[in-house]
Amino acid sequence: MQSNLRDSSSDIRMIYDYYHFNQSNLRKDEKFSSNVDKYGFVTSEGKKIKVIPTQEKKRDKKDAKRSLKWAHWVSNNKLVVRSGNFGISSYKFPWDSKFFKRISKGIPDSWRSPVWYYLATNGSTDTEFDEDLVKTYKDLLKLPSAHERQIDLDIPRTLHSHIMFRTRYGPGQRALFDVLRAFSNYDEQVGYCQGMTNIATILLMYYTEEYAFIMLTKMFTKCNLHDLYIPGFPALMESFYVQEKLMNKYAYKIFVHFKNLQISSTAYATRWYITLFTSDVVPHHTLLRIWDLLMLYGFDILYFVAVALLKYNEAILLSSDFDRALTMLSSSIKVTDDDKLTKKIRKMYNKKGTQKLIVNLKEEYRNQSHLSI
Repeated sequence: MQSNLRDSSSDIRMIYDYYHFNQSNLRKDEKFSSNVDKYGFVTSEGKKIKVIPTQEKKRDKKDAKRSLKWAHWVSNNKLVVRSGNFGISSYKFPWDSKFFKRISKGIPDSWRSPVWYYLATNGSTDTEFDEDLVKTYKDLLKLPSAHERQIDLDIPRTLHSHIMFRTRYGPGQRALFDVLRAFSNYDEQVGYCQGMTNIATILLMYYTEEYAFIMLTKMFTKCNLHDLYIPGFPALMESFYVQEKLMNKYAYKIFVHFKNLQISSTAYATRWYITLFTSDVVPHHTLLRIWDLLMLYGFDILYFVAVALLKYNEAILLSSDFDRALTMLSSSIKVTDDDKLTKKIRKMYNKKGTQKLIVNLKEEYRNQSHLSI
């Protein structure tokens, strides 16, 4: 059995290695290079150029303006600690309400890499430990993984609309393969779960593969993602319970309507939580705003993201029957105003007593689960 595992893993890795050293044999996608948006997503194929919507232009202009304001703020307050490895500089941001308010408005895209790192480490500027993790990463890449075949099968169908991951066995897919197979040996109890592919792709858009691996480990620590993916998916089951309790409190009309239609959160929210709202759950610009909050507050914010998404589309959902509601929730949910959505999320999350409520709901669920065993 172990011999078969080694042979299978070796075959897959040999293919990636072959194309790594023979990139001239890769299928080329240069024709798409001029037809991508600011995030790298293909907007049109061939010679047809997509007309950029006015709302998207306004959003991009606002992001550029805020990016410049951040640069002045960082420079004027001498927040740079040192230039870090792998293109990540160390910053000492003020861990206070003003900084959190800046984040709630949306981190400018050019600043997401260092700020996400800072938030995921709860304000750490010490990158010394990262060097150990880079060594660990390189050592893990030398090992076979029982999950390599499944990872390789999932890669071609993950974020194919992004220029970085379109080419089969290309640099982007190779980096994704390496990050996931290394992590499958880093946390052997988790190994690999399909939702992790989408998470790794987002990280690879902002980090080198070494730092994407490091960020994945830090997100697992901050957000306790280990319990989201281990057999039985305990954190996922808990999320369903907490979400429905919050729906009863903050989205009562939808809660009652879904009860009447016999729609439970398990029917639509599995993809939401298991992918951390990636996998085209919402538009990419909305996902990034959600991740800004995720990096700041941790996994619990996602309960409120789920409820806020439902409330954002309340009128449509209340007028929907079973099939229409599930179709909508299982597709990409349209969000035209990210500020409006994030304001709903923060208003619920920052309400007095919320943290205690979440702790109590989790304890309530675990007690019930224990009794049902």
